[in-house]
Amino acid sequence: MFLAPFVFELFCIISESSNKIAGLVEVYPITIIFSLIFSVPTYILYGIIYYFLAKKEVAINHSKTILILFTSISILVTFYVVFNARELYTSFAYAITSIVTGIFFKLNFKNDNHKSNN
Repeated sequence: MFLAPFVFELFCIISESSNKIAGLVEVYPITIIFSLIFSVPTYILYGIIYYFLAKKEVAINHSKTILILFTSISILVTFYVVFNARELYTSFAYAITSIVTGIFFKLNFKNDNHKSNN
């Protein structure tokens, strides 16, 4: 959520769509506030899925894949519902950021019986 605005800015620079390039410093606080608001349903469902996967003792690799896919799909759906196709680069920036961070961060279930494959 905190990195995606920078990824979006990079997309704008690469695609040379100068009409989309805004000063990130001016819009970053507003972006974070709206990101938090729009992410609440995804975070709640993510927590429920995380709990279910830990309870069912699903392998860490499978759990990570499920959670990354859920998060990416949720981001794309949220952007489509809220903005239609107007914010395509922004939705991709958030989805790519969630995929990359999901791959690099360790998933750790607190259940002692859970088998760690990570």
